[in-house]
Amino acid sequence: MKNICKILVLVAVLFSASANAQTTKWGIRGGVSIPNLKSVDDNIYSKGYTSVTGYDFSIFGDFGITKKFSIKTDLGVIKKGGERNGMQPIPASLLGDLAQMLPPGQPVFANFNNSAVFTYIEIPVLAKYQWSVGKNLGFYVNGGPYIDFMLNPTQVTSGTSSLYYDEAGSVPVLIPANPQAPPQTWIMVPLPPQNFTAETDISKDLATMDFGAMLGVGLAASIGKQSELFLDIRGAYGFIPLQKDTETYGTVHMGNVSFAVGYAYVINKKSK
Repeated sequence: MKNICKILVLVAVLFSASANAQTTKWGIRGGVSIPNLKSVDDNIYSKGYTSVTGYDFSIFGDFGITKKFSIKTDLGVIKKGGERNGMQPIPASLLGDLAQMLPPGQPVFANFNNSAVFTYIEIPVLAKYQWSVGKNLGFYVNGGPYIDFMLNPTQVTSGTSSLYYDEAGSVPVLIPANPQAPPQTWIMVPLPPQNFTAETDISKDLATMDFGAMLGVGLAASIGKQSELFLDIRGAYGFIPLQKDTETYGTVHMGNVSFAVGYAYVINKKSK
């Protein structure tokens, strides 16, 4: 609810800004996002993620300050994150009752698929500078801060695997063949393979708000007195670590590169 209130306040500011703009552009943009979970250390839980292509859609307002300079802000929905498949450490959120059988603090590995791709509400505020490169063409650069609000973060995993105490899979997790027998008579056997197919709510483990910097370039083409098509390329990097427990899970930052096309409706303010 707090995040929704923040978004509504920002939208209200966006509309009020348009009242004083010399030229206002309202529009939509959509395309693909290539996200990246960037680990700044060599933590076993955070390394090894690969990019997963997602979507990037937004509505925007572009408010002219001068003929070439404007402030552009979006209200968008974007997917960011990554996936890691193969042998990897099992995070505590997936261990469940198995944690009672394992030594406290001991990492345990398994071979499974792990998707950490999340949906965000994204609001950038970008300073934009545009100049003509032809009669109906304009090239622009823009940059500035953005804020992200994560929606219902869920970790999606799949696969069945035995458990190991090492990443090479050479030291299996052992349990008593007959736990009811006296401990001195126990015969230890490998823990049976476990099913990791699940969708786990991990909101309590993650920072569900991010703040970062965004840079971009684009090419705009006028297709009429009040219409414009454009190609937009952006890169973004978040400053807030994704995991709350950075001591255990490492310091990971969310970033992405997006490619989008869009349409803008241009409103020129008449001089009195």
